[in-house]
Amino acid sequence: MNMKKLLLVLLLVLSACVQKEPTIQRKTVDELAALLEGSNADKFASEVSVAYNIFPISYADSDGDGTGDLRGIIDHLDVLNDGDPSTDTDLGITAIWLNPIHPSKTYHKYDVIDYYAIDPEFGTLDDFQDLSDACEERGIKLIIDIVFNHTADDNPWFIKAMSGDEVYRDYYRIEEKLTNAEYPNKTGWSFRNSLAYYASFWDQMPELNADSEAVRDEMKKILSFWMDLGVDGFRYDAAPRMYDANEYPVGTGTMELNKQFWMEMKEYVKSEDPDILLLAEVWMPATQAAPYAVGFDSMFNFDLATGIVNTVMQGYQTNFVATYLNGKNVFTGRNENYLDSTFLTNHDQNRVMSVLGGNVDQAKLAANILFTLPGIPFIYYGEELGMVGAKPDERIREPYRWTSQNDAPNALWENWELNLNTTPYEQQTTDEDSMFSLYRRLVHFRDASDVLRFGDIQSLTLSNKVLGFTRTFEGKTLTIVHNLDRFAQTVDLNDSGTILYQHGDVQLVSTVLTLQPYASVVIGD
Repeated sequence: MNMKKLLLVLLLVLSACVQKEPTIQRKTVDELAALLEGSNADKFASEVSVAYNIFPISYADSDGDGTGDLRGIIDHLDVLNDGDPSTDTDLGITAIWLNPIHPSKTYHKYDVIDYYAIDPEFGTLDDFQDLSDACEERGIKLIIDIVFNHTADDNPWFIKAMSGDEVYRDYYRIEEKLTNAEYPNKTGWSFRNSLAYYASFWDQMPELNADSEAVRDEMKKILSFWMDLGVDGFRYDAAPRMYDANEYPVGTGTMELNKQFWMEMKEYVKSEDPDILLLAEVWMPATQAAPYAVGFDSMFNFDLATGIVNTVMQGYQTNFVATYLNGKNVFTGRNENYLDSTFLTNHDQNRVMSVLGGNVDQAKLAANILFTLPGIPFIYYGEELGMVGAKPDERIREPYRWTSQNDAPNALWENWELNLNTTPYEQQTTDEDSMFSLYRRLVHFRDASDVLRFGDIQSLTLSNKVLGFTRTFEGKTLTIVHNLDRFAQTVDLNDSGTILYQHGDVQLVSTVLTLQPYASVVIGD
């Protein structure tokens, strides 16, 4: 054998001995879509009429240390739902969404140190199990915030990654060099120890590498861990940011990668428990947010929230229902079983009362509109008290005002600055004209009405000074009219009926309806 042939044989033998990196064979978007066909949140929707969002540090302090905690929530569950359908003194909510509860160095806890634990400020895993059990006893579904986009920079994973541990290096988007060819836009990248890492929100919140199989496996373990503790749903933070455009080399198809990632997570969760709710924050206009709908059961409807508040502020409406339906149809076109999650404002926005300039009548009108529209409405804690709040973030997350005293259960991790004059719960609960009493009436009325919970919506052509529509379900129809104006409005409904619910002064004479300023009415047979 000549020398060239011998060398060729040796090279072939050596190449055969070298282990190749395994190629990751992931299911495609189309394959996942086939597996997820028929996936839905019907059971969740059948059991939940109204949900309540708790920012844990601000809600209720059980031990007087100034920090809201899980025991504080347990101690006040009867305020939210006492588990007795025959009573109407509780608020009547049927689901709770907790903002992050994992260990973190910040008050908001969106920078997670350990996904398998409870922040010591809030309690223990035993406390969480007790909360889960107490919710189940009362028929309350429990949703927790899951932050998969990023971690804390003092998360052990990131510390190991930056110290050279190859296993954890792959957990994050870390590069030794960012070339202009691959990364022409370096926005979102931070630098430490001669390494670049992606952290688009804050340099202390490095972003996980969603393309890592180890990371995906870890996330599935995390989801299973909390499902085993009785969680009924997950709210995914910053869902579209798992694959940012600047995070990966130019030309990477980040939209398809995002969809595939969330569909894979959905396929895993639904295989474990088909009734778990998967809810996402996709803070974009409907046309941009809609492609993500395939990865979730539900998303928060930011367009509708803005539409409600703006309509109330301006005092008139133009094609409100048509605009809502157009947006909804964009979502159902991508996911036929899509469930709408509605709200007024959330923990990242100025509170609705402040947006409306402290106008109590308009704030009550906004609530009446929200609770008579389709979807599952979410109440941001304190909204039912008329709490105010304007940025910075600490001011939109002030302590819930249980009493007028400066002690527990008030969770005074921050002093009240904007809510010193907000009437506390202890006074509002016995005042029939209070904001709390209005919310309580609305929640119970909605909970008792299948038409409001599940019915279709159709616009009524009345006047741009009123918002009118019908809701129809299983042959039953409700007519709903809201006066948006500061003056009385009279409209002809061309049909008669019985007033089933009203807020403010309302008169119905035959088919002619008169509503005093900011009044609302629900009319049925």
